[in-house]
Amino acid sequence: MKQHLFLIVLSAILVVVGSMIGGIVQADDNDINTGDEGTNKEKSSKRDPLEVEVTLQKRYMDGEVVEETREETIASMQDFWAYYEDWQLVNQQEGEVVFRKQISDISPYLKENGYFGLDDNILTIFDGKPGEQQAIQSFYQIETSELETFQEKQLQDGIKIESKEVYQTVLEAYRDMAPTESVNG
Repeated sequence: MKQHLFLIVLSAILVVVGSMIGGIVQADDNDINTGDEGTNKEKSSKRDPLEVEVTLQKRYMDGEVVEETREETIASMQDFWAYYEDWQLVNQQEGEVVFRKQISDISPYLKENGYFGLDDNILTIFDGKPGEQQAIQSFYQIETSELETFQEKQLQDGIKIESKEVYQTVLEAYRDMAPTESVNG
């Protein structure tokens, strides 16, 4: 089903891009009609490559989106789409294409600067060590009376988020310490 939807979207894109290229070719044909016979043959056999602004959005599991924009010259549409086959097309307009990819990892920024800690008994990610820097993201309240002494010290000092595994392990380990609310029936 996913591949079928991809083929439908790809077909629609090719129709739009083909129309754009058709407009370029038609403009070249108009130039041919106004020139002399010698330059007409040169123009009709020569097509300029398509210039497109490509934006790549990488969305990490911690919510961070890193965006990169660059100009690309497209000589072959088939090669262009094949190159970005692992990306999801988000938007396409004349001269501009936006792709997105879900990255199964935490962002480079979080690996460099992120620390888990507590902010009013709420498990929080900080931009730097807790108490020194600002909170980036909050998760859930932790019943601090259930913490072992070493766990409380770790959270006060900050747990460095250096990998996806550390990120997932800390979230899972402290999720069980979130207070549960009973439902009165």
